Amino acid sequence: MIENLAAAAVDSFARREQIWNMKHRRGIDLVGRESRYDVVYLGPLLDPVHTTFDDIPEWHALGGHCAKCERTGWVNRWDLAMKWGKDTYLGSLAVRLRCLGCGNRDGNKWILGKLPR
Repeated sequence: MIENLAAAAVDSFARREQIWNMKHRRGIDLVGRESRYDVVYLGPLLDPVHTTFDDIPEWHALGGHCAKCERTGWVNRWDLAMKWGKDTYLGSLAVRLRCLGCGNRDGNKWILGKLPR
């Protein structure tokens, strides 16, 4: 009886590991859990001078791109909208973008991303 329980536990663990790896039986790798929760980069914000927090759709993420070291980082747009107001133009806040990697404040741009579903 104990051997049967141990064998069932091992089979259950193997099945969970197989589901976690998500390998297709013919070798096609399916999308794993790591990339499912990442923000998908869409590109730079085209007109930050005339764009407010309220103009950006809810399913988009807002981030910054460093002109010096090419680092990108995502910000919590809801906290920024509460702090600066949802009708604040993003062009006026672009001068406040500071890179956390190199400390650069010159020429940083706003970027957009798509949030996971």
